Amino acid sequence: MYSHIGEYQKRELEPALGLLEKAGLLYKVIKSAGQGIPIGSQADLNDFKVIFFDVGLTQALLKLDLTEWFLNPTAAFINKGEIVEAFVGQEMLAYSDPINKESLFYWKREARASCAEVDYLIQLNDKVIPIEVKSGSSKRIKSLQIFLDSHTGSTYGLRFASDNFFTYKNIVTFPLYSVIKPFLGQNENLCKAIKYLITI
Repeated sequence: MYSHIGEYQKRELEPALGLLEKAGLLYKVIKSAGQGIPIGSQADLNDFKVIFFDVGLTQALLKLDLTEWFLNPTAAFINKGEIVEAFVGQEMLAYSDPINKESLFYWKREARASCAEVDYLIQLNDKVIPIEVKSGSSKRIKSLQIFLDSHTGSTYGLRFASDNFFTYKNIVTFPLYSVIKPFLGQNENLCKAIKYLITI
């Protein structure tokens, strides 16, 4: 919310945010109801999160100790949920079609007794797929399951965490290092680029 950012007003912050977005320094993750495709048709443009364009630079700006990622990477993920979530968002943007600019979406339900939020929504094979990102190895998937129960057109969900590959009911978990895996085959240009890199 603009009102939570210091003493500045929305009329001052909104144009500045727009310029940073145009420059490619940040990306908006826009809220969507996610009931069908295209996901953007049910988007609320006034409700969004923001991710910086590079997690390495984010950590440097925050003056975080980057050696922790090299010396003890599993422990480094703990309590770094926002950074890991931004990393997955950046990876999804990197694997999207370079010709058509991709938009990022998320889902949130605000209920008195049960609030839920899914980090990202994507379109794969004409379906809306929810994505949950976990910085640790927590098996909690409550928000993801709430989304799947309330969106009958979404038959499964994806979860990225510091776990190994596994499937539980209709939720498929991928390790954080394999964010590309679910997107292979969805983007012809990406497949060509990967094949080219392998042959170099």
